[in-house]
Amino acid sequence: MFSSNFDFEKLIQPIDTETFFKEYWEQQCLVVSRKETDYYSGLFSMKDVDSLIRFSGIRYSDFNVSKVADDFSNQGNKLGGKGSIDPNASPSIYQFYDAYNQGNTLCIFHLQQHWEAIATLCRNLEKYLNHPANVNLYLTPKTAQGFPPHFDTHDVFVLQLSGTKLWRTYDSYWDLPMPEDAQRLPQEVLREQLKAPNHEVELKPGDMLYIPRGFVHEAKTLDTSSLHITVGIPVYRWVDLIQKALTSIVQQNVEFRKAVPVSFLRDDDARTQTKNQLKDLLKTFASSVDIDDAVERLTIKFIGSLSPLADSHFSKLDDLQQIDLDTHVVKRQGMICTTVRKGDVVMIQFPQNRVEGPAYVEPAFRFIAESEAAFPIKSLPDFASDNSKIVLVRRLLKEGLLTIV
Repeated sequence: MFSSNFDFEKLIQPIDTETFFKEYWEQQCLVVSRKETDYYSGLFSMKDVDSLIRFSGIRYSDFNVSKVADDFSNQGNKLGGKGSIDPNASPSIYQFYDAYNQGNTLCIFHLQQHWEAIATLCRNLEKYLNHPANVNLYLTPKTAQGFPPHFDTHDVFVLQLSGTKLWRTYDSYWDLPMPEDAQRLPQEVLREQLKAPNHEVELKPGDMLYIPRGFVHEAKTLDTSSLHITVGIPVYRWVDLIQKALTSIVQQNVEFRKAVPVSFLRDDDARTQTKNQLKDLLKTFASSVDIDDAVERLTIKFIGSLSPLADSHFSKLDDLQQIDLDTHVVKRQGMICTTVRKGDVVMIQFPQNRVEGPAYVEPAFRFIAESEAAFPIKSLPDFASDNSKIVLVRRLLKEGLLTIV
């Protein structure tokens, strides 16, 4: 049974978090060989693949099948041919069987949208890292290679679930690439970089491999099939925070909303004027940027991108009218949330939802956002009446932030 407490610390054990972020994060690959075949027990397994395909509504747009030839050319196959299928249709499971028997790797994207244990894993990582997490599943038959040597534009944790797979990692081709930097590696780069891998390791069940974005890697099976998942971390970068800061100052300062000088592309005086004005605007940006607002905007973007976890909340909704001041409530599992004050309105945001209220509920919202343990309704701070506390909690129960203990 997969533990809902499987968090980032357990993901990288026996490496401690301080060592990981100091020596490996964004810097170099890490191989963890555990010799614990059941380390990921309950997360996902070979016997779950049929159920996933058959019952979770997998569509053509949710997966890919692929294999490479000896020259690293990709022999992709979309189970029906490009342009001839409806991406929202669901293929027959027999099509997956056939593709697998032909030596293809089956890749299913966004596994957290289809499998509860994976969704819980992602939320635990998101709660710790404050970066999004996404999981893809890869099933490869024996003596096969699904993808040519490549690099990713996000950090990757490879979790080996079943069988074994030989991985080779090489030097970084692109230092911390942006999403738009994804590209096929030129043949001359492949010939040079693939001469000497930094790591060559056969991952076994329970093992883990961390690959920072930009590092070239490839994987293939030998005499057994392989099932692994990759936990991708598409991090928020400094440039993302700066963009939020720029959005904030643009809304506050009209100078940033004015047009650049006419004819700046062809007139020397206009070009000089453009450069000077840009320097002045950058100085204004540096001196007056609202850092708290920028962080708040990025936080709202992050939380707004998350989905709630399934935790039998329907079973609690029938009890809303029975709550009183002594009723204990708690944030639902995986409910990362934040509180934002705008004038006389305060908002508490949580995955795919938010609740607004008058300014006087801000202390209560912040109390809830910061609490990790269950609490009695009567402990909510700064309310004019006990009945107001019950009314607020009842609404947060209805909206899906809180649940009754």
